[in-house]
Amino acid sequence: NGAEEGSEMAHQAGSAADLERLMEEYGTGLLRLCALHLGDAALAEDAAQETLLRAWRRYGTFRGAAAERTWITAIALNVCRDLLRSPWHTRRMELSALAEPSAEDAPWDDTPLRAVLSLPRKYREVVLLRYYEEFTLEEIADTLGIAPGTVSARLTRAKRRLRPMLEEWYYD
Repeated sequence: NGAEEGSEMAHQAGSAADLERLMEEYGTGLLRLCALHLGDAALAEDAAQETLLRAWRRYGTFRGAAAERTWITAIALNVCRDLLRSPWHTRRMELSALAEPSAEDAPWDDTPLRAVLSLPRKYREVVLLRYYEEFTLEEIADTLGIAPGTVSARLTRAKRRLRPMLEEWYYD
């Protein structure tokens, strides 16, 4: 029944104050995480907004088994994965392919970020969470639903893959 479904949804959703707090506390970090994961600012804004809406809609179901930051980060990673799998994303051409940016267009050297984004998803996620979001190994494990030892192993393998990509970027 639609009316029952609507009332159940209202019961599970947070209040307007909850949504405002989520946006204040996590908005910037979610936007940064989504931008790093997706490599597209506009798509990252959509992903961060969708993350906040999903978290707010499911706020009543948050049991506190993990930290709220871990819970909302897991939602963000799922939203990013969904966007990367969508037909729109897989069929669109990157704007950067149309014109090679000049040296003046790049305010910083993004070589390390490009290297991280080129990693397979399971390695990219742990690197982004550890070094860009400064999560602990335990927080990463909770967020991804894997053992801390697996997180550590993935970080080690990611570093091993990054080393040859970045060896000319680093000075001896």
